[in-house]
Amino acid sequence: MNMQSKVVIGLGANWNGEEQIKAADKLLKNYFNKISFSEGVYTEPIGMSQSNLFFNQVAIAYTSRPIEEVKIALKSMEKQLGRTPHSKQQGIIPIDIDLLQWNDQILKLQDLERAFIRQGIESIDF
Repeated sequence: MNMQSKVVIGLGANWNGEEQIKAADKLLKNYFNKISFSEGVYTEPIGMSQSNLFFNQVAIAYTSRPIEEVKIALKSMEKQLGRTPHSKQQGIIPIDIDLLQWNDQILKLQDLERAFIRQGIESIDF
């Protein structure tokens, strides 16, 4: 039997946010066989003065794939949805798909401490 790892994913976009998150959700549903999403919320940009509001969402998924494969897949999804190395410099984040937690291993503590992330995690009934 394959061991299932629990992953927490943070999503955000400040350019066509709701449409981009919906497109990311579709890609994530195709990749993970078991995934659930929080409601999306608008938040103020952090550390980006020239930015639109962000539309954010949290997902919890289970996978038997190794962590490195999942990280590569998430970066590939970002590229597929228009993320480029230069977009952030221009204040445009078409999509951000971050692996925040892998089982009990916290990968992005600062993100996990944000209120909208914590509320999103708590709202997911898995």
